Order: sequence, then C-alpha cells, then structure tokens
Amino acid sequence: MATPSNCDVPNGGADSADDFVETPKLVKVEAETRPDFKELQSIERKRREILLRAELPFWRIIMFWSGTCLKEIASDSLVWTTICIYVGIRIFANYIDYVPESVQLLSKTNVGILGGFLSFFLVLFVNQTNGRFLEMYGFSKACSGRIQDVAGLAKTQLPVEVGEKLVRHFNAAHIAGYVG
Repeated sequence: MATPSNCDVPNGGADSADDFVETPKLVKVEAETRPDFKELQSIERKRREILLRAELPFWRIIMFWSGTCLKEIASDSLVWTTICIYVGIRIFANYIDYVPESVQLLSKTNVGILGGFLSFFLVLFVNQTNGRFLEMYGFSKACSGRIQDVAGLAKTQLPVEVGEKLVRHFNAAHIAGYVG
C-alpha cells in the first residue's frame, strides 16, 4: 500500500502506514473571468468617482447617468416592451366607442378581495425580509465588534507586524463572508 504523506488521509484513524489511503491529486483550475490589472484600475477609478458623489447635493446626484440604475433600465427590453404594451392599450381604450366584453366581466368580479389578500401577504413578506436583514446586520456588527476586540488585543500583546497581519486576515475573512 501507499506510504503516508502530506496528501494522504488516515483510514478510520488507524496508526500504521499500511492503513493510509492515497487521495486523488487536485487539478488546478484557472479562473477565466479574472480581470487584468488595467481593468481593476479602471473599475477602482469608477468606484471612487461614485463614492465621491455621495458628498454632492441631492439634485446633483440624481443628474448622473453612469453609476446608477437608469442606464440599465433604459437599455432593458422588458421595460420598454411593458411600457409599449401599456401605451398601446391606453391608446386603444381611448379610441373605441364601446366597452369590451372582457371589461364588463371584470366589473362583475370582486377584485378588492384579491387586492386585500395580496396586500396582506405583501406586508408579511416585507416584514419577514426586513427581519432577516436586521438579523444579518446584527451578525455583521457583532463580527465587526469581535474583530475590533482582536485588533485591540493584537496591538497590546503581539509584535506590530504580526498584529497588523492578523487583523488584515480577520478583515479579509469578514469581507469574504459577504462576497462568498
């Protein structure tokens, strides 16, 4: 059998070299979507420009096109299709002289009950979503507090380089928790 090495796993906690199982070697997979340094600089420059906009007056902030959702909404075909259908229905409804049969059937139904039912569940859904957000925010702030505690201890108990490295690793782990 194979001899133990740093890539072998003990079989059931046995102690002898014959009881080790050889594990398959990992294949390195390269990320094909990783941006190069120039792209990262461009992204960071745009991000900083957007960050600086937060200090501007409100009326100036709403006038920006880049860095907002307006660019995405304006280029979304589903939004424009929905608007065109709505405008077409309104134009058609204004130019006909009679009430269509489908509208007469809708007048006999009680749409108010359905609207009340949907509103009730919407309130429940929003409340549940807000509760989840507040719970996760609490976890995030608690984690941030523990990192501050470790930073204080590291500053007083460890050498400067080791303490800074430890806090950097904790901050990186905290960020990795958000981005996966």
